[in-house]
Amino acid sequence: MRVVVLVLITLLVICLLPLIVALAAGSLSGPLGCDYIAAAFRNCTLFGADVSDAMTTAVSLHWLGLITLPCAALIAVALLILGLINLIRRFRR
Repeated sequence: MRVVVLVLITLLVICLLPLIVALAAGSLSGPLGCDYIAAAFRNCTLFGADVSDAMTTAVSLHWLGLITLPCAALIAVALLILGLINLIRRFRR
């Protein structure tokens, strides 16, 4: 049972990663001094290197969330069901 829960939690984190990366890139764009022009970042410098393309790609990852968020919801429901089963087993003892 613990292995199943660990696997489901790992899958849940993987499903949420595109959204987390997109939010992190969006929040880092201000401190990096990025210019947002036509759905792309320009003039993003980090340690002297231009990271504009990487920032644009990272912010665009939220579209992958259209696929992964429903999967994350199903995994969360499965975790809730397993938690309820575990709770019922504890009360019956």
